[in-house]
Amino acid sequence: MANKRRASLLVALAHPDDEIFHGGVLAHLSDRGVRVTLVCATDGEAGKPHPFVGPVDDLGALRAEELRHSCECLGIEEPVRLRFHDSARKERQRHDDPHALANVDMLDVEAALRGIIADVKPHVIVTFEPHGGYYHPDHVAVQRATTAAFFSSGGIGRDAPERLFFAAMRSDVFRVFAEASRGRGFLDGLDPDVFASAADMIAVSFDASPYVPRKLSALAAHRSAFGLTPEMLDDPPVGVAQMLQAFRPMLEREAFLLGGARGPLRRWPLEDFFDGLETAELDRATSEPRPLAEIG
Repeated sequence: MANKRRASLLVALAHPDDEIFHGGVLAHLSDRGVRVTLVCATDGEAGKPHPFVGPVDDLGALRAEELRHSCECLGIEEPVRLRFHDSARKERQRHDDPHALANVDMLDVEAALRGIIADVKPHVIVTFEPHGGYYHPDHVAVQRATTAAFFSSGGIGRDAPERLFFAAMRSDVFRVFAEASRGRGFLDGLDPDVFASAADMIAVSFDASPYVPRKLSALAAHRSAFGLTPEMLDDPPVGVAQMLQAFRPMLEREAFLLGGARGPLRRWPLEDFFDGLETAELDRATSEPRPLAEIG
């Protein structure tokens, strides 16, 4: 029999707020006793603060604190910050900053992730799909380094990560979200045949509907990005209601591709990330998520 230990999941993302749309499965697995470690490669300091919060002297520090609060809302551990610089994107991309994540040697980012893998000993790693969701250079950079770290971590031996998953968007969800968010700059101009995933490519599909309240609380935690408060979630103004309606398809359904595995799979698609992993110990799935009042 395999030597079992507490199930461990490592999630490697680029900016504060990237965790929101995958937050349902993170909250669900945490409720089941999984150690969930979120690695955030930058503090998101190149973003633009929402007008609702006014001028911000140190946006990176504020967003890092918001990320900590978001993790509390999801019921997962305090995030691990790598402190690379936010690269920004398009005409604002920081091509001249050697510490911007997109400009850093991938091997350096991989080395930082390998150190965390050795410490956390995750059974499973999750990161972006190869296009980084919407081709943000920081998303692509952390995806590439995380994928490399998964495949180069075999030297850990029996504690090496066993599976790698890529957070993706189903084609039907992509099209609905793209239409609902038209003009907001999220998916405008992106080809769903390139940036979305066909249903038969999805390894794990998670119904996050029961976790939408916690995901919305995490969304509101990122006030500098979205201009939301918890009170607005209860009685949203017209503009906020429209934004939340646009986000709804991504809040309710989470999808993941299989990026790599160190052993055979027993079925396809998988029931969850840990399906069939004999070395991972976690509680049975519960019918209801933990209420927010019990978290923290």
